Amino acid sequence: MAKVEVELPKLTVLVVDDQDYVRTIVVQILRKLGVGRVLQSSDGAEALEILEKTTPDLILCDIKMKPVDGLQFLRDVRGGLGGPDPELPIIFLTSASDRETVKAAIEGDIDGYLVKPVSPTDLKAKIIAVLGKRLASRGVNWA
Repeated sequence: MAKVEVELPKLTVLVVDDQDYVRTIVVQILRKLGVGRVLQSSDGAEALEILEKTTPDLILCDIKMKPVDGLQFLRDVRGGLGGPDPELPIIFLTSASDRETVKAAIEGDIDGYLVKPVSPTDLKAKIIAVLGKRLASRGVNWA
């Protein structure tokens, strides 16, 4: 396998959350981690519009939003709506930790799941794990 270094400064991350305050905190954490470009959306419908114009490397998404919640957004992306990549890595960053919601996320083929509040260390570790797994599935070893 080829060995590739993936740098956070080269990443584009889309943050989808209906709470401005939470989005601001997540964006600040991503900037402290050195993420290159951060896009923002207040719900799944708006996020799908963004995906029609650009393809981020990763999406961090809340679940409980209106009018389009995170689970519907996940189904839409995996179904091919909102862009050319139905395998786009998505991590749920949410306060929803009940068994039914987690099960629905797994069944929807979520890449990662973090319960708020999240530390910068945990977020970085999850991003690295999710992107590393994606690259490995494509035959690339992320060091």
